[in-house]
Amino acid sequence: MNFRVRQIELDDLAGFREALTRVAAERKYLLTVEPPSLENMEAYVRHNIEQNHAQYVALVEQRIVGWADLIPHARETVRHVARLGMGVLPECRGQGIGNQLLERAMAHAWEQGLKRLELEVFSTNEVALNLYRKHGYQVEGVKRFARCIDGEYQDIVVMGQYRI
Repeated sequence: MNFRVRQIELDDLAGFREALTRVAAERKYLLTVEPPSLENMEAYVRHNIEQNHAQYVALVEQRIVGWADLIPHARETVRHVARLGMGVLPECRGQGIGNQLLERAMAHAWEQGLKRLELEVFSTNEVALNLYRKHGYQVEGVKRFARCIDGEYQDIVVMGQYRI
């Protein structure tokens, strides 16, 4: 599968929202099961572009098939920390897209001077856990029974890495 990864642009808003909506609808990989409003999503993307935050999309032809972002916290005392969010459409998984998205977003975040990158992932998502370990993330803790969806509880694994 031929794909390319680049920084998000405002014109990507509809495609990004569509990809997020599809992954969220799976109810397996994201905390959210419904995307934010188009208005909120536009404000988020616009802010990230204006601040040159690490927000990337993967495209097959002109269609967005995945995203990754490492966005710094807003509070002064934790502005050196960015939190990862990412997803890839089901039919595009296993093609190296997530790997490339993560590489590009991490490189951008480190270049921006961030000192700590963190994420949360469901303990049942072995593919993601392995990807994050491959990129230097270490398990820092487990939040037991932290998510309940469709009557089932899941643990959330907290992972991070830092360059201090």
